[in-house]
Amino acid sequence: MLSPTPRFDIYALIHKGLRAHLLHTLGALGRCDWEDCGEARAVLAELQDLLAFCRSHIDHEDALVHPALEQRRPGATRYSSAAHRLHRQEMDELSNLAEQVTHLPALRRGDITHRLYRRVARFVAENLEHMEQEERDNNRLLWETHSDAELIALEQRIVASVPPEEMRRVLYWMLPALTPNERASFLLELRAKAPAAMVSATLETLRGQLSPKHQAHLNAALGLARAVEPADLSA
Repeated sequence: MLSPTPRFDIYALIHKGLRAHLLHTLGALGRCDWEDCGEARAVLAELQDLLAFCRSHIDHEDALVHPALEQRRPGATRYSSAAHRLHRQEMDELSNLAEQVTHLPALRRGDITHRLYRRVARFVAENLEHMEQEERDNNRLLWETHSDAELIALEQRIVASVPPEEMRRVLYWMLPALTPNERASFLLELRAKAPAAMVSATLETLRGQLSPKHQAHLNAALGLARAVEPADLSA
């Protein structure tokens, strides 16, 4: 028996990027040398960047995904909307705690930085569970009430609403987190629609994030010439 054709998953790619950013930031907080002011500032800035990413993501879901679902299945997003409200409150508290760390002398950061790390760990765990719920339950409802064409159009509305600077942050975390085929498909579509300068900047950033194997796969998929290695010049 043939497997049913997979439905379009509006959450799949962006959630991979969010998971990557969440886990990376948690690790950075855990290993940070808090007595090194430069390192501490960088890690706290990364945390604030993560919180901005998370806020924007749930704003887009609340503004576009939830209304589309509520229109056809009233009450369907009650759980997700409540979770978003709690996440916003938690993000505000984490941001305030990070600000407190910023203004403390290096030698007095020990207790509060460990508390910050544990709070972020809990935030990461809650978000991982929340994203699983959305991909399991919200997708089921979206697939019952919308065609794939409608879901693709909804995703395109979300993408169109994202400012360029925010899109660069999204792509920085999302693209390396994708499978080679997902990454290639996404970039082929991006190349067809986005300004050439944005595509070039994205590919240049990505080059430093991918393994040689994954870079070669992407080059082949996009029809890009292989970069000349120094060893080639002496051949």
